[in-house]
Amino acid sequence: MRNLERLTVETGRVIQRRYLLQRLVQQGQTCTVYQGFDQVLQRVVAIKSAATEHIPAYRAAIRATAQFAHPNIIDIYDLIVEPEALYIVQEYVDGDDFGTLLQSQLSPYYVVDLGVQVCQALMYAGTPVRKVCHGDLTPSAIIRDRRGAVRVNNFALPTDMLYFTAWNNIGGGGSPVVADPELAPGVISDGRRADDTRAVGLLLYQLLAGRNPDARAIEPPVDGRLRFMRNAPPELCELIARTVVRQHPQYISTPEALHAELRALAETLEPPAPPISSGQLAPAYQVKDDAALRVPQPQFARGRSTGLLSQPPGGAREVVRSGADYASISEPNRQMVMVEQNDAPTSFDTTMSAKLAAARQAAYETDAQPKRVNMPLLLLLGLLLFALFFGIGYYLSTVIIH
Repeated sequence: MRNLERLTVETGRVIQRRYLLQRLVQQGQTCTVYQGFDQVLQRVVAIKSAATEHIPAYRAAIRATAQFAHPNIIDIYDLIVEPEALYIVQEYVDGDDFGTLLQSQLSPYYVVDLGVQVCQALMYAGTPVRKVCHGDLTPSAIIRDRRGAVRVNNFALPTDMLYFTAWNNIGGGGSPVVADPELAPGVISDGRRADDTRAVGLLLYQLLAGRNPDARAIEPPVDGRLRFMRNAPPELCELIARTVVRQHPQYISTPEALHAELRALAETLEPPAPPISSGQLAPAYQVKDDAALRVPQPQFARGRSTGLLSQPPGGAREVVRSGADYASISEPNRQMVMVEQNDAPTSFDTTMSAKLAAARQAAYETDAQPKRVNMPLLLLLGLLLFALFFGIGYYLSTVIIH
């Protein structure tokens, strides 16, 4: 009741005679998020309000990330400290949160695209110049704007232990929930980079997991097994397993390695064709060269899309066994356990792509055929020209002689 009264008072308030709190966007465990308006610069902003007990953590996170400038990271504009609360003014992103992306049931291409962009944000933050890990890469830290750019938020905040403890049983569990717990939030280490990389894999898995069409959240599998939608490409399922299951012999532990694998996989996928009435863009967000990062721009195909691809509800297939089964299998056979290709993935995209390719090839073959020449007509034309020149020559010779 007290929180509700506080929210009612906060909405409509002007902070420091500049920022108007217009409406409540989200009520979280540690902060409240508003849509606000900067009355000086005349622009919409997002404003986080953190309670007193969380002020030290948020202030430390802002000190570590205030200089960040990257198209996949939400910008911080201002910090306001008051006796009972701390206000963080950020860039306002109009787009879809992670729950909306789950309901959209993204095609495999756009799931890979999301992973590429999140890895780019982690790689930027982890460069030797910045040395910052995320540490709290949960669904609440992800939003995709209307142009298709994935924006990452909440860098260097304390880890949501409930979330990562629940997802720690993948592959049998047994490993610490987070690496290097003695380090302050945001401080980078090899173990924490591995944790961030695994967190990306968990997000990608949730986007491809078998679920009800209207689900806005995915519960961790009780038995530690990953189950994917039937149209998920086996290569993508295997890549996610290598990122999530720590015991995998080809475990991926850095954002750079995952980024390279996702980009290579994206080149084999093709974005779905948009409906004629669709005008929404959802391409991968290209990043300009950064002096400290030098991330090459993605080279895979771009296209317009709604990002919606219908999939059979409840259609799931098991691809990763529990940790006990995994440990009991000999080394040469472990990789086969990770992906069980019970049926070939089918999707509207691949079928249409094959038809379009066949149509293009037929068109090229038709255009390449040489045109037939009418030989009798060509011979007749030659005889007429010969007779004409012969007649002219005979007439001139007759005139000259006489």
